[in-house]
Amino acid sequence: MTSPITPSHLFATPPAWLIQYGLNHANLDAVHLGDCWAAAKSGRCRPVSREQALDALRQHVTPCVHCRPDTELGVLD
Repeated sequence: MTSPITPSHLFATPPAWLIQYGLNHANLDAVHLGDCWAAAKSGRCRPVSREQALDALRQHVTPCVHCRPDTELGVLD
């Protein structure tokens, strides 16, 4: 009998950073860490580079209150 396939075999590793878009897909709503549960739940996130995540935070896009990407990126107000 073969062993069952686990989810770790089915999915690639998550991206490091995510941007959550608004309902109209034009507004940026939040910056998330790639493994944030809130980002996964929203269904409106796209992977971005570290530089894009930093740029979004510098442009006052809200950091997620759950995963705190601003702290991870060293952006402090």
